[in-house]
Amino acid sequence: MKSLLIVNPTSGQGRAAREKRRLHKLASTSPDVVMVVPDSAGETIELARTAHKRGFDRVLAAGGDGTINCVINGVGTSGIPVGIIPLGTGNVLARDLGVPCNDVRGALDIVAANRVRAVDLGRVGDRLFTLMTGFGFDAEVVDGVSPKIKDIFGTMAYAGPVLAQLFTYAPTRFKLTFENGPVYEADAYAVVIANCGAYASNLQIAPHAVFDDGLLDVMIFEAGPGAAFRFVGQALEVFSQKQINDPFTTYFKSASVMVESDPRVKMQVDGDVRGESGVRVEALHQALNLIVPG
Repeated sequence: MKSLLIVNPTSGQGRAAREKRRLHKLASTSPDVVMVVPDSAGETIELARTAHKRGFDRVLAAGGDGTINCVINGVGTSGIPVGIIPLGTGNVLARDLGVPCNDVRGALDIVAANRVRAVDLGRVGDRLFTLMTGFGFDAEVVDGVSPKIKDIFGTMAYAGPVLAQLFTYAPTRFKLTFENGPVYEADAYAVVIANCGAYASNLQIAPHAVFDDGLLDVMIFEAGPGAAFRFVGQALEVFSQKQINDPFTTYFKSASVMVESDPRVKMQVDGDVRGESGVRVEALHQALNLIVPG
């Protein structure tokens, strides 16, 4: 089985760079593994997109959630299996699947076992995602994180932007049109559409999400009485995994939803800002083959 190993040497506070030698040794001693170190996200996507045409049976992504997202956008719905060697800052997808983080040997053992599971993909516009897409508050937070600061401080780099936005971000009028026509409108701070339960390291924002049910979990963090203070409370409930019990946090499941807002707000996809509201989000049922733990 021939594997293309795509390594992002800048992921996860330099962890991937430190592990590059071990991965290079693996590639150099195995005739069935070819390691590449792309210079950009675009090159990562293109390498993954053409992997099958070049005779590879699977693609291995060594890096963080951003690297995995690029690989998945390259592989698309082709069916070629994707393995994860998590060396990023948050490693959200790996944690949700149970792949050991920053443990090259452990991750490679899972790859060697080659247990493949068909999972859903999310699609928003022309972008695929495994984790989630968010509109409004969380996208502003993501946009406020410097990659250099993130590389130094890891997940703590988000603390400053979270606090900066928490007491200043204003709610927006959202209009969500679900599959088969139901419409929901509300003033909200954020709309998060999840493909799996995990949102950040050790944080389950959508505890009822299922990775392969063909449905997305849609959470609307609405502005209720005492809006700013209520949103602070909602945020705290998210961290305590009680957000669904909040009467101003509305929860839906749907195979697709059109997200509009007035005014338009930023959109993040798997932790990177990728555009604005005014897009359709849909689930692609069991469209991706992932190599997972037994």
